Amino acid sequence: MTTPESQEEDKLFLPDPEPEPIVVTVRALCGFVFGLFWAGVFWVQLRGPGMAPTLLLFTVLPVVFAYAAARHGDGFWEYWRRD
Repeated sequence: MTTPESQEEDKLFLPDPEPEPIVVTVRALCGFVFGLFWAGVFWVQLRGPGMAPTLLLFTVLPVVFAYAAARHGDGFWEYWRRD
């Protein structure tokens, strides 16, 4: 007969289940908006660079943030929350 403690220990070594598609979508959307925010911050700090850097900044940064948030989930947000 298996004891409850051994069942708990067995669960520690199982891989995390894949998140549902809606969870991945929400994570990506939140990461995209967060990327837009940081693109705006960098744009203001650079004092509004020309058209090409602006387009590059506002397209690449949100896409990278969306990918990172969708791929790494809570770990992505914990990275930004740390002091």
